[in-house]
Order: sequence, then C-alpha cells, then structure tokens
Amino acid sequence: MRDIGQARLSLLDVAIPLCGVLAAWTNAWLSGRASSDDALAAVQELRPGAVHRVIGLPGADSAQPLSAALVEWRLQRLDSVAAALPVPGDVRGLPLDPALRAAALVTGEAAIGGSLALVPTLVARPASSAPDQIVWQSFPVGPARLDAVWLADAEHDLTEAIRESAGALASAQTARWRPELGEALAAARSAADHLPLPPGHPQRAVRMLAQAERLAAVLEIADPTGPGDAVDRCAMTARVQALAPLATAVRRARLAGYNAPDARAGV
Repeated sequence: MRDIGQARLSLLDVAIPLCGVLAAWTNAWLSGRASSDDALAAVQELRPGAVHRVIGLPGADSAQPLSAALVEWRLQRLDSVAAALPVPGDVRGLPLDPALRAAALVTGEAAIGGSLALVPTLVARPASSAPDQIVWQSFPVGPARLDAVWLADAEHDLTEAIRESAGALASAQTARWRPELGEALAAARSAADHLPLPPGHPQRAVRMLAQAERLAAVLEIADPTGPGDAVDRCAMTARVQALAPLATAVRRARLAGYNAPDARAGV
C-alpha cells in the first residue's frame, strides 16, 4: 500500500477514480440526463467534506470551484468528456502534452474534454481543522486521438484475466493480513456494489464496473511496496507479477465502463 501522504488517491482515500465518476456524470449532464448539481454532488460524495478547487482555468487568476470546469466544457459545446487512467507505458486517451502526461502519471487519472484537461491531487490535512482539498490542475490541450476501450473487449479481457490469474488472486486474498487494510478493503468492496453512476448509465457497464472495482480493491492487497507484507518478499513479488495482466484488465474495464455513453451500450 502506498503511503497516504503521497499525492495519490489510494484505497485509504478514494478507491473509485474521481475522473471516472466526473466523466460519467458530466456526460449525463451534457446529454440532459442529470443536472450539474447532481454531477458535482456525485464527485463530492467520493470524499465527503473535501473542498474541490480548480487551478489554471483559462481567464481565471485564482482557484475556482469545480463547477467552473463544467461550465468551460459546456461552453465548448462538447458531446462528451473522457476519463484516462494512465500508467507508465500506457497513456491511452491522453493528448500529446508533456506537462499533462507527467501530472496524470503521478495521480493515475485525468479527465479530458475538448481543449481542457483536469488532473486531481489530494491535499490531506490530518493534523489540521481545515478540510482536505482536492486540487484539480487544469491543462490547455490539443485534441486527443480517439483510443476508446469498448465494453465487449473489456469484458472479454477481464474474464480471461480472472481465469488466468485465479491462483494468484486467491493467494492475494488469503495472504498474511495487514489489519489496517481490513476496514478499507471492506469499504471498497461495498462501494463497488453502490457505484455513484448517473441515471441512464448502461447497465452492462455498471455490472462490469462493479466487478472491476471489487477486483481493484483486492489488487491493492498484493502491492508489495508497503510495510507489513508477507515475510517472503520474493513470493509476494512473484504474485504481483502474476496479477499484472489482471491489473491491466481492471484498468481497461474501468476505462470502458466509466466512459461508456448510451450510444455504446450494446457495443
């Protein structure tokens, strides 16, 4: 498990990608299936009490509320906004902008629409009475190459990866337990059964996302980078390597699920 102080939204913070929820609800708003207030509330619920601020918006000299980014996307007359979940070696969906790519690789996510991209960073304040903040850095970008992950492909890849990783997956769930992970894992699995998705989101995508989010929580346990892991570090690392194809399939399932518009529900 990565340190909670790092600028990353992890299992102990927000298991469900902020940008996935933001993209799904923004698209519902753009298509008239939800209000902007509903979209903002859905993102807010991922970390109750946190204050969302956007910095670097065009024409803005100071930090703005997240609603200002939605207005900017609306003014661009977009059909949709997309989430990206990049990792080293796979920056699918990100425009060719070095600053954006560097920031998105740190946090593992971004939301892109038209000429505006957002990357969220958690600013936790555990020793202060001030609320936590989620700072959305905005980037002016050029058009991204359409590189969608389709639901049918993501479902197939996820099913195959689960089958091929069954032994390692079982091992990950029964490995020497770190007590502090128990509550977080249970919460993440419960959240996967009640995903904050907008009305009209394709049910096929909802079902796949629920499975993907549960698996994502399990995969966090297999992370060998934190203290308190299995005694045999070599065995732990081997298990993580065996689960690597499943991690890729889960990420692709998230991309396909959160970015799935109504028109692609049957794809």
